[in-house]
Amino acid sequence: MIIAKKNIHKLTAGIAGLFLSLSTFAQTGVASNSRYGHGADSIECVRNLSLYQHHYKNKDYNSAISHWRIVFNNCPKSSINNVPRGISMYQYFIARELDPAVKSALVDTLMMIYREGIKLLPQRKGEYMAAMAQDMETYLEDSPETKKKILKTIEESIIAEKENTLPTTFVNYMKTSLALNDAGILTDEELVDNYTKVSEWLDLAITKTSNEDLAKARDVIDNAFAQSIAANCENLIKIYSDKFEAGQNDLEFLKKLTHLLNSKNCTDSKLFEQASEKQFQLDPSATAAYNMAKLFLQKGNFSKALEYFDNAIEQETRSVQKATYWCQKGDILRSKFDKFAEAKRCALEAAKLRPDWGEPYLLLATIYAQGPQCGDDEFEKRQIYWVIVDKLIKAKTVDPEYAERVNSSIKTYSQHFPSKEEGFFRDISEGTTITIGCWVNETTRVRY
Repeated sequence: MIIAKKNIHKLTAGIAGLFLSLSTFAQTGVASNSRYGHGADSIECVRNLSLYQHHYKNKDYNSAISHWRIVFNNCPKSSINNVPRGISMYQYFIARELDPAVKSALVDTLMMIYREGIKLLPQRKGEYMAAMAQDMETYLEDSPETKKKILKTIEESIIAEKENTLPTTFVNYMKTSLALNDAGILTDEELVDNYTKVSEWLDLAITKTSNEDLAKARDVIDNAFAQSIAANCENLIKIYSDKFEAGQNDLEFLKKLTHLLNSKNCTDSKLFEQASEKQFQLDPSATAAYNMAKLFLQKGNFSKALEYFDNAIEQETRSVQKATYWCQKGDILRSKFDKFAEAKRCALEAAKLRPDWGEPYLLLATIYAQGPQCGDDEFEKRQIYWVIVDKLIKAKTVDPEYAERVNSSIKTYSQHFPSKEEGFFRDISEGTTITIGCWVNETTRVRY
């Protein structure tokens, strides 16, 4: 077909206009704040997204990375996987890079991906900050300055995640604080404040979630803090005595203070007494009642201590804490009032609340060893040792941490079992099941 010259000029102008309009319409995802961008940039984004995803799934990161960079720079919102996949690839490259200068540049890029990821998905800030802190610890130079950055990053993560914070993140926060204290960067007072903060965060998480690992994290943190030089009664009392005057009507401050002094066994201090009494006046809660019970224990007023233990037990809703209160009440009834049957009831209540805890069974063994004897003769009276050993075995069975504590006692009490000769004359065979009556009321197995 022959086109007239004047029409050729029109067609050329039309084509030029079309390309001009496409060029004008072309816009990256970053520029337009859209998922893929527009026009030619949108096509380029989809193409590179498809290529990098294909190579990534085949674990060909060397081929994937160039396409991923184009996507991340131009249309990062094109997939929610862009950030985590970029992190994974850069972690892969860093682990295999031998040149220190190149490795350092790769780490810088990795940190940049985390920061950009937080901007893209603010709802995942806590998660990204926690992972970023771990990578900072892994890849950055180990120095006080790095540890300060790590601590700040972890704290931001916890504040963002709140009760959804992973138990390991809480532990890392305390571990980093202790390292900075050892290096002289964090003062003793700052370390104590950080311990108080992380304890408060953990309390919130334990109350609002059912994650059993949080209790383990608390044990790890408490044990680590307990071993630090800063964590001694002298330091704590010195740091908080001045603060008490200003904070004595601040319930939250009093809660933190009594928890801290409790955790460090500083309950015989004047400061603990003052803080406990003030806390109970402002908020007669289960925890405040427990603190008052400990206070009266220190003073030797055991009757008053029992009153406050009853108050704490009545109000407490947390099984772990309630079991502790029952055990401590039972121990007072046993050791100070010789009320063995009542003490036994307390131990059984604790065992119901915490069946995986060895302490109630250890208490039962002690109660049976010290309580009034059952039976008319020596053979019957010595049957109680079977029950005592049963409880000690139960303690280490449900809670292996008690094994070392009870093994020697098992050996000692077993030596008091009746002899085979005594059993022979009574026609009671070894292995027979019998019930010991009176206040004990336990079924056990005959052993000689």
